[in-house]
Amino acid sequence: MLYGTLLIGSILLQAAAVIQTFRLLRTTGWRTPWLLLATAIILMLARRLIEFYLHLSGHAFHSTQLFAEVLAMLASILLLTALAHLEPVISSAENIRKQLNKNKRQLSQAQRMGKLGFWEWNLISNKFIASEEMANMLSCRDDKSDRSFQGLLEHVHPQDRIIFREKMNSALYENCNFDFRHRLLSSNNITRNIWHQAEVAYDASGRAETIYGILQDITEQTQAEQRLAESNADLRQQQMELAHSTRMATLGEMTTGIAHEINQPLGAILIYANGAKNRMAKSSLSLAETNDVFEKIVTQAQRAADIIKRMRAFVRKEKAHVQEIELETLIERVVSFIHATTLSQKLEFETELMPNLPVVWADTIQVEQVFTNLILNAIESMEQANTHYRVVRIQAQTISPEFIRVNIDDTGPGVNDDIRLRLFDPFFTSKMRGLGLGLSICKTIIEHYGGTLELIIDSSQPGASFSFTLPIKKDHNG
Repeated sequence: MLYGTLLIGSILLQAAAVIQTFRLLRTTGWRTPWLLLATAIILMLARRLIEFYLHLSGHAFHSTQLFAEVLAMLASILLLTALAHLEPVISSAENIRKQLNKNKRQLSQAQRMGKLGFWEWNLISNKFIASEEMANMLSCRDDKSDRSFQGLLEHVHPQDRIIFREKMNSALYENCNFDFRHRLLSSNNITRNIWHQAEVAYDASGRAETIYGILQDITEQTQAEQRLAESNADLRQQQMELAHSTRMATLGEMTTGIAHEINQPLGAILIYANGAKNRMAKSSLSLAETNDVFEKIVTQAQRAADIIKRMRAFVRKEKAHVQEIELETLIERVVSFIHATTLSQKLEFETELMPNLPVVWADTIQVEQVFTNLILNAIESMEQANTHYRVVRIQAQTISPEFIRVNIDDTGPGVNDDIRLRLFDPFFTSKMRGLGLGLSICKTIIEHYGGTLELIIDSSQPGASFSFTLPIKKDHNG
């Protein structure tokens, strides 16, 4: 009776152990070690069932079998207890393994989406590890026989290989950063643009031990930047063409004043020449008087030449030439030119410039175009309103270490509320014969140099007020 009870207890315990083992198998994904354990327990259970069958059949048993069955029952209890305690550990380890696999998949997906490759080179063991994305970039062989630092070096474009070596040596022996953009040739002769970064890890003695590298395929980005640069160059060329056309149109509007201004020195030259000719015919012209006449003729001729020179400079068509600009000199030149070519007798200019203005860093013709356009707009606005008090006020002062602010005010009727929002739109004009491009081009020019052009709204002051900023030359400012 006791032996049968022990057999039944062992059978129940081993059956519970089989169930526990199958739960572990389900948790671990039917892995071989746990499958072998389950098989062993099942065989033990089968043996117990055979013994129990023999016992029921009246088969005699010995006292040693009773002792063995007690030991087997104790072993089953210990096995069941061990499996019960092992289950949460294995379950936790399995969850960690699944999370690691998930992270690995996410990392691989991120590398594929970001076109990022990773490599690791152990300098002591010479073991080289490359990620699958890097292998795809290089079109490496499936047998991994070409995955080495030397293999990586051979894929670097020949024209970039020397610099690549120098930068890597600097990172190894001089503790410099390795950050290099270069080309990479894959095994199927596809050229890729690569952004390559690497970092050296050192052991406790300070010896270089491992190099970790990341490379990103930036071919599409590089091509997009090249297309954008070409597009910007084309756009800049079109803007220059448009600005040149606008200057020509502006000059056309000033034709009457220019002709009047040139006629003055030409008429004076004619008068001086005819007077000298008549007096020389009468032999009444002394040497000193002759010199004086010629001095006056030269002065008037130079005056006409200066007007023509300014006209040619204003309408010349060439690439922008950024240089130092003495703003005070430029303003004097523009004001003198406009004053001379404007027929208005009531026009006055007032300039208020901060002493010792820093040097501006821009293209002279472009800045002159901005001043000329804003001043001519102011003059035309005052003439259309038939303002008796016609003053153009120009102010300039430093507002920061980087910029100078210029204000151009007039005493005209100002800008109507209904056109303020569209004032800088291309082809929008309130003039009868305007092109609608002047202010738009001025805004483009100013913004090209990082500045702003805006209409200042001040109800307490009559007229319109435009304000724009120009960059200060860096080394001038220190």
